[in-house]
Amino acid sequence: MSSWLMPVAVAVVIVWIGVRHVRASRSETLLDEHARRRVGPQAGAVPAPLSVWREANRLFRAGEEEGLLLLAEIGRQAPRRRQAVVTSWLAALRGGVSMGLDAPWRTAVQRELVSHLRPGADFWPGMDVVAPGAILVDFDLSGCRVNRVDLVGAVFLGDARFEAMTVTGDANFAGARFLRHAVFTDALFAKSASFGLAVFAGNVSLRSAQVADQLVFARAKVSGRADLRRAEVSGRADFRHVRFGGRALFGDVVFHQDAWFRHAWFRGRTDVGSALIGEAAEFGNARFGRRVMQ
Repeated sequence: MSSWLMPVAVAVVIVWIGVRHVRASRSETLLDEHARRRVGPQAGAVPAPLSVWREANRLFRAGEEEGLLLLAEIGRQAPRRRQAVVTSWLAALRGGVSMGLDAPWRTAVQRELVSHLRPGADFWPGMDVVAPGAILVDFDLSGCRVNRVDLVGAVFLGDARFEAMTVTGDANFAGARFLRHAVFTDALFAKSASFGLAVFAGNVSLRSAQVADQLVFARAKVSGRADLRRAEVSGRADFRHVRFGGRALFGDVVFHQDAWFRHAWFRGRTDVGSALIGEAAEFGNARFGRRVMQ
């Protein structure tokens, strides 16, 4: 390389780093000024530096939309903060009606959450949805792509919708209670999906869903219709001790490995027409209350 090219290359790199630093500083300054304007200096006191993160959470917990939007802006500017922002939003949603969240506020929080979990211009990849024991109202993550889901013991008021959702990590709904319909139609679980001990007061649909590892429904209770038509499970499918109160539809389902139905109770009509089971199918001590269509 010519002797004059080296200084030029160094200068270009220095300028590029400087521009990035200026842009980052400008964003932080705007957020800091916003927070200071919200609080205001005390009379006769010198304004102290204020944590934008703390102020955003304070406003958000107070139910102010400005806090919601400020948290979203922090997530855009600082990717390392995104999971914490998502966790804050889930914390607001998880209280359901017990936290006194009115419908417009809950809808606004959920809309902002979904806008960053659904692939698009403002998508935040790799987010975990962790809210065990939550009380969630009309929860809808349809079309979202997330990493891990932990909703163990959650209570879903209204319909719970996860249509065409993609979960790249494990999905755990063990012990959850769905007080209306649960919709997982066309969902993709890249690892395991667990609904063990879950209670479905309405219908549950995994129609055309795909599970790359095991699917666990052991000891779940389904009062309405269970629709697994055209679902595909690559790992073991565990339906032991499940109580199907309504119709159980397994038409064209594909179980690549074992499918266990020991002690399962099919009270409604059962349809297993065209079902494919790659290895063993176990129905020991299973009970059928009505006609089985094969």
